[in-house]
Amino acid sequence: MMKRLSILLLSAMFLTGSLVAAQAADPDKPKPRKAKPAAKSVSAEIQEMKQALAEQQKQIQDLQQQLHQRDQDLQQTQQQLQQVQSAVSDVQSKAQASSTASAQNTDAVSSLQSTVADLKTTATSAASAVEQTQKRVSDLESPAQIHFRGITITPGGFIEAAGLFRTHNENASVNSASGDYNIPLSGTTNAQMTEFRFDARQSRLSLLAEGTVHDVKATGYYEMDFLGAAPTANENQSNSFNLRQRQLWASAQFKSGWTLSAGQQWSLLTLSRSGIANRAEFVPLTINAQYVIGYDWARQPSFRLTKKFSKEFSAAVAVENPSTVVNAQGITIAPTTGSTPPVFGLNGSPNAQSPNGNFVLNYSSCSGFVSVNGTPTSVSAFCTTSANGVSTNLAPDVIAKITYDHRIHFEIKGIERAFRDRFNGQNNTTLAGGGGFGLIAPIVKSKLDLIAEGLAGSGIGRYGSGGGIDVTLRPAANDNAELAAIRSYHMLAGPEIHAGKHLDIYAYGGEEYYDRNYIVTGATSSVGYGSPLLNNTNCSVEQTAGGGAPSCPNQTRYAWEFTPGFWYRFWKGSSGTVQWGMQYSYSKRALWEATGGAPKGNDNQVYTSFRYYLP
Repeated sequence: MMKRLSILLLSAMFLTGSLVAAQAADPDKPKPRKAKPAAKSVSAEIQEMKQALAEQQKQIQDLQQQLHQRDQDLQQTQQQLQQVQSAVSDVQSKAQASSTASAQNTDAVSSLQSTVADLKTTATSAASAVEQTQKRVSDLESPAQIHFRGITITPGGFIEAAGLFRTHNENASVNSASGDYNIPLSGTTNAQMTEFRFDARQSRLSLLAEGTVHDVKATGYYEMDFLGAAPTANENQSNSFNLRQRQLWASAQFKSGWTLSAGQQWSLLTLSRSGIANRAEFVPLTINAQYVIGYDWARQPSFRLTKKFSKEFSAAVAVENPSTVVNAQGITIAPTTGSTPPVFGLNGSPNAQSPNGNFVLNYSSCSGFVSVNGTPTSVSAFCTTSANGVSTNLAPDVIAKITYDHRIHFEIKGIERAFRDRFNGQNNTTLAGGGGFGLIAPIVKSKLDLIAEGLAGSGIGRYGSGGGIDVTLRPAANDNAELAAIRSYHMLAGPEIHAGKHLDIYAYGGEEYYDRNYIVTGATSSVGYGSPLLNNTNCSVEQTAGGGAPSCPNQTRYAWEFTPGFWYRFWKGSSGTVQWGMQYSYSKRALWEATGGAPKGNDNQVYTSFRYYLP
């Protein structure tokens, strides 16, 4: 547009200049002639040209004003542009300065953050060092463990004040068997009397030693209580010699998964809570130190080899100290020399004796009566009473177990046993054994566990908590007395409820059953265990003044128990645990039916215990 205005202005100026120049150069030149009237036409044309020229000048002035305005606008725009450029330059300069400052600030912030992080690390290290120092000082002032030449020693145990009440007398401490023989039969003297006592003998002390020899973890453990029973101690289930050693073993655990342990430990036959490791056994939560009828266990000297194949599978084999529990009932043996020869080698018979006579291992745990030439005779005629109750054994009990642990614990196990006696100059050997399973299933994790186990076989009676019978005597050819293993089964089941950190509730039910094993020797006579020809008439008769104890074969068919209870922890901390518990038990047993019926007996028991556990 500006170009067009410039061209129009230049044309007008050129036209005006041309006319003025032409007139000035030749003023006398005649004007062209026109038609009349000529003068008027020239004047009019001149006037018109003047007017046209005036209009063009006006237009030129307008254009000049427009151009001037444009120049002003352009100058103003240039000024604004310069201002904008200056502002942009200033902004860029400031931005650059800000960027430089920001980078410097970033470096400063990064440096500051690094310094703060270093300070935090230093403070954390210092706090950790202070905490460790305080812990070391605390451990020195009140140590939970003792460190001695690379060995960590941890003391443990508890002090107990217990009380018990029974509706029928058993003359037993807090470790009542309540099984095959302790439950009084109805009608007897003990069934007419209640029993109450306080007891602190279950109080326990323990010592755990742990160390490392090269890459082998070595462990030693000792645990004792005050429930020994000299001079009637025996090895039937738990060593009861004074001072009573509950556990006394050492183990070596290798990185390859193998573990070798030796000493007095829980039998491999005992149910484990997980794996097969020592100190991981399932032990019922009962106050009764004999636990529950149907629970299979023993604590006895043994050698055990364990292999952990994976997190899920483990296996073990053990050779363990044996013992023979015998019930010699209704045996008719004619003396060959005018007197009854004793049965050697049994638990309760004259056993091996040292040449000087100072050491004798025998004790009378045989029970019942036998018949010698038709005359009822105390079984002590065959099992001579002496001080200590161990049998002369042929071989160890061999036990094997396989466990599976994934969400639940499951195990299968087996046992082989060998029994021996010597009668009338001849040794007799009997093999027996059995198998079983165990299960601990967390129905609700950390809240509810279900426990179940069972064992069945022959000659396994002593592993049942009810105190069962392994074998019986029965006559054989040549006036011999052989051993016959008694078939039996044991089972236990029940829940454990962990209601928070302070309360545990449990309820177990168990049973033990012992099968018949006898032979009929005549119209009214038989020998062995559970014979229907035995006489149970006096089994429910109370002893009278001046008379001896009524004779009773006392051959148990079954015994069962149901026992609920709880433990409540008042306080648990670095100084130990204080807890209180109660347990109720109802138990019952019945004899094999014979002449006079099948006598039964039951007992109600209530236990209470207040314990302080060492930290």
